[in-house]
Amino acid sequence: MKTVAEFMAEELAEAGVERVYGLPGGENVEILDAIRRRGLDFALVKNESSAAYMAATEARLTGGIGVALTTLGPGAANSYAGIAHAWLDRAPVLLLSAASDPALLGRHSHQVLDLGAVFQPVTKLSAAIRATTAAETMRRALRLMRQGRPGPAHLSIHNDVALQAMPARAQPPALPNSRKVASAEIDRLRQLLAGKRRPLIVVGLGLEPDRPYSQLRQLAEALNAPLIDTPKSKGALPAAHPLFAGTIGLTREDPAYALLDESDCVIAIGFDVVELVKPWEYQKPLAWLANWGNRDPRIDCALECLGNLGEILEALGSPPAATDPAWGRARVRRFRDSLARRPLPVPAEDRLLPQDFLASLRARAPDEIILCTDVGSHKIFAALEWQAALPNRYFVSNGLSAMGFGLSSAIAAAMATGEPTVCVTGDAGLAMVLGELGLLVERRLPVIVALMNDSALDLIRSAQVKRDRPAFGTEFANPDYEHIARAYGMAYRRVASRRACDAAIQAGLTARAPMLLDVMIDPIGYPTSP
Repeated sequence: MKTVAEFMAEELAEAGVERVYGLPGGENVEILDAIRRRGLDFALVKNESSAAYMAATEARLTGGIGVALTTLGPGAANSYAGIAHAWLDRAPVLLLSAASDPALLGRHSHQVLDLGAVFQPVTKLSAAIRATTAAETMRRALRLMRQGRPGPAHLSIHNDVALQAMPARAQPPALPNSRKVASAEIDRLRQLLAGKRRPLIVVGLGLEPDRPYSQLRQLAEALNAPLIDTPKSKGALPAAHPLFAGTIGLTREDPAYALLDESDCVIAIGFDVVELVKPWEYQKPLAWLANWGNRDPRIDCALECLGNLGEILEALGSPPAATDPAWGRARVRRFRDSLARRPLPVPAEDRLLPQDFLASLRARAPDEIILCTDVGSHKIFAALEWQAALPNRYFVSNGLSAMGFGLSSAIAAAMATGEPTVCVTGDAGLAMVLGELGLLVERRLPVIVALMNDSALDLIRSAQVKRDRPAFGTEFANPDYEHIARAYGMAYRRVASRRACDAAIQAGLTARAPMLLDVMIDPIGYPTSP
């Protein structure tokens, strides 16, 4: 008979899981060993939230689920930022934590936390595994994570429970049929679009897992409608497409909001306002096309069309368009021209503008390059300016916006795909997860860690300066990153000019090995700089 641990490892494998990220404890060595015997890879991290960030990135890349493993008490608590990221960034991540001995509860408190109470607010399910209900609990978690709006689940298990024999295996519960789109809903959508002169499409993280990219492009072209994305959907329409109008969600004054202001109706496809810094306050007609309902919070909406996005767009086809000739491609072209005419500031001596770094990377990297950014001024800049050519090649923590995400995400992306990956991180964000550099070297992952080195929490410092406050508590001394890179056995380059940056990026991409690229940045080029 299978043990509970063996059953859980088998369920993970049958769900398509190939790898578990984590930092185990003595209380869950049995589930860890079952994972090993089932042939699943295990990536040992240095921080438990890193495991959750990695699992979230792998889930999005594969279209399946990601799995993180921690010990009980402190390990589970330390994963909270990562699970909160999965909750607000809509990622199906399963956290498997150790649990305190059930036989001792009530008379022993060492490392004991009520994990159900801890994780309930940021998961779709938080439950303890018991042998008698293991099958039902495990399968419910696997189902809930991908049902409707995706999100994480948490299961805790103690070694003694893991070693118990599984009862006779029950049949897995039937999955609910996906909702079929009614023809009446499509007719209403057509009626909404009829006669509109300035339709606009806005897309978001909910394009996954349906991935209706070809249908999305066809709709934009049929309507001659500009398309705006949010950071987690970058590349849904290639940045070079004449209808791509930019990205919103980073500040209250993102340039693409200008086109939203001018539009007379909005088609929101896989949209989620969790990505927006600026509250959504438009009153114009909006069609909500998604796999989940318009809620949390609900925004003003003329109609909702729920179901598989590919099927919805296929059923809609090419609606009759009455688009103003001055709209669509013509308006996007004028919009882009106006942005291109903006002058760039002059960087300080021996410093590089972030614009030069991003231009250098785009000129040398293939279309399929994966870019992962951390949080700070560089995140806002990269999300607005990076010219994504393909979907699911740009990763960011945006719903939660958690520092420390960038490096972890890049590690998972390279591990899952084997493809060259670039992590753009600030010096403060890298300091939070510096130990994860070891995993890059252990796995020989083709990752360039581009460190935006300005010795500050620049986004916060900028806010201080804008309020006429001195920079206080936002500047610090950085270590010698060359010594750090050498200690880990990584290649290292320090760049302070466009020419040096070009050479370093080319070398890193060619080597397909870990590199720490120390970019001496002048933050004056960031859109958030005063």
